[in-house]
Amino acid sequence: MTLSANSIGVARHSLTTLLPLSIVVVGVGWRLWTSSRSTITKEDSDSDSQLETISTPPVQGHRHPTYWLNDGSVIVRITRGQGCSQNDDVLFKIHERLLHQHSSHVWQAVLDDKSLALITLPPELGVQIQDFTSLLEHLYHHTPLSTEAPFHHVAAVLRVSAPNQLDLPSVHSLARSYLVAMFPSGPHPFIHPNHLEEALALAVLYKIISIQKGLYYSLVTTTDFAPAPQLENTAPSNIQGDDGTSANISPPNALSPADIKRCWDVMTGIMEYFTPILFTSPGTPHMACTDVFADRWPQLVVESALSGGSLYKPLETLERIKQIDWGAEGLCPACVRDKREEWTKEQENVWELMDGWLSLDTKE
Repeated sequence: MTLSANSIGVARHSLTTLLPLSIVVVGVGWRLWTSSRSTITKEDSDSDSQLETISTPPVQGHRHPTYWLNDGSVIVRITRGQGCSQNDDVLFKIHERLLHQHSSHVWQAVLDDKSLALITLPPELGVQIQDFTSLLEHLYHHTPLSTEAPFHHVAAVLRVSAPNQLDLPSVHSLARSYLVAMFPSGPHPFIHPNHLEEALALAVLYKIISIQKGLYYSLVTTTDFAPAPQLENTAPSNIQGDDGTSANISPPNALSPADIKRCWDVMTGIMEYFTPILFTSPGTPHMACTDVFADRWPQLVVESALSGGSLYKPLETLERIKQIDWGAEGLCPACVRDKREEWTKEQENVWELMDGWLSLDTKE
């Protein structure tokens, strides 16, 4: 389609010069947001031919295949970072009211403008295209956060809604609650989910203390978290998040040196505490019951732990010991009851001792 010089002039007149937008916000993440904003008439934004004919910075980039909505009221552009041209940017045309509902102070700058506004999210905010897409999937109820939502979707929404990115408190709190629900904890044996490494990085970054102990225990007891030589000369990594400073997050499926060291500290603590319990047959107030333990403990407990690789799995091993039919082996009912209570207490002891092994700050 060929446009006349007059129509091109009119279209150009509708595009204002890029103006620096200083958003006055106390919120941590947006203190760093000095973005670009320009206005485009809605007619211009919906015209493919004019976008192709008039090459201007506000409209350069690829329209998102799903979230370029004809009735959208704001265009959000996400840059791909250094080394990429603006043609590699991704444009989202969405309804600003959805964002305003969750964080009014961030998007207030575009509310009073009757024309279509363009907001560029700079690379230093760290907003990833896929994470922003996941946020829109939640806000538009295409893939809302729920107990059935996949881990990567919850993680993406958690990141992009965080104070150091788009700062959407209600969304961030909801994503946080679903992440917590995905990862159970002790002192009783629990299921060990997938995505342990990435979940731990998020838990450390956003100070989600309640699931950290369970994640470390799962990593130590179910994964080959790191070869021993990597312990040498390692120091805790400076992972920060809610205070607004940049965070050095390890890539998915990789632990930071600090987390590797903590895993080794947990394993060392478990072995030092649990090995004597495992390899020593218990005593009882009754000589006959003590003799039963002395006779049956090596085969029923020690050999089973050695063959099943349970030496460093105290919660599971103690639970299995509790499930043995000790009455059928010759213990009296009173000793069976007392010992099961004792083994339950040992599970609780291990769980409490992990706080010291991990040096965790229990304040969220």
